[in-house]
Amino acid sequence: MIRYSIIEGGAIKREMVLLVGRGCRWKKCTFCDYHLDSSPDPYSINKEVLERVDGRYGILDVINSGSAMELDGKTVSKIQEVVRAKGIKELWFEAHWIYRNHLGIFASLFDIPVHFRLGVESFNGDLREKWGKGIERDVKPSDIARFYDGVCLLVGLEGQSVQDIEESIKIADAYFSYASINVFNPNSTDAKRDDRVVEAFLSDILPSIKDKRKFEILIDNTDLGVG
Repeated sequence: MIRYSIIEGGAIKREMVLLVGRGCRWKKCTFCDYHLDSSPDPYSINKEVLERVDGRYGILDVINSGSAMELDGKTVSKIQEVVRAKGIKELWFEAHWIYRNHLGIFASLFDIPVHFRLGVESFNGDLREKWGKGIERDVKPSDIARFYDGVCLLVGLEGQSVQDIEESIKIADAYFSYASINVFNPNSTDAKRDDRVVEAFLSDILPSIKDKRKFEILIDNTDLGVG
């Protein structure tokens, strides 16, 4: 498992760390097995990873197998220490929709701008419900943008259409400062990939968005250097 990377060519030049949380509270997304990345002693792993941060771009992106609020207290304290010691000026975290009303409290632990991403996967409410996302069907992009600066979109899960993907990308472009667009890679869940949809995305959609600075395209899970 690679847990530290330097991102120089993406939407945001930054350092990224993949930490271990205390376990995903939601854990109902039908396609996700990230919650399996756990440890009885997460801090022993996270401390070593965070000590690699050197602050070269002043932006640190922290992801974990769940939401930022599921990091243990010692790890959060270590992030605070790194922010001060390495001159970090901006932080990015990921957090599930169930934590939307807690983002401000978590952000207040740091004396710098803090941004949050939401794994919305699709702006099609029916698909989100089918995938067990826990983001109600009637939640609008404007509702999400009240809390989150960025979103993660999913491409190629069985049951999804090319039109769904195109519409979600347009919405992400209109409402958010950042979006990662992630091609689904089969994993230990029963979720299936629709290769025809993936091929259509790669041939018909990707060429028109690959140069947009706010988008990061992940064909493989490890394209940002961690995973």
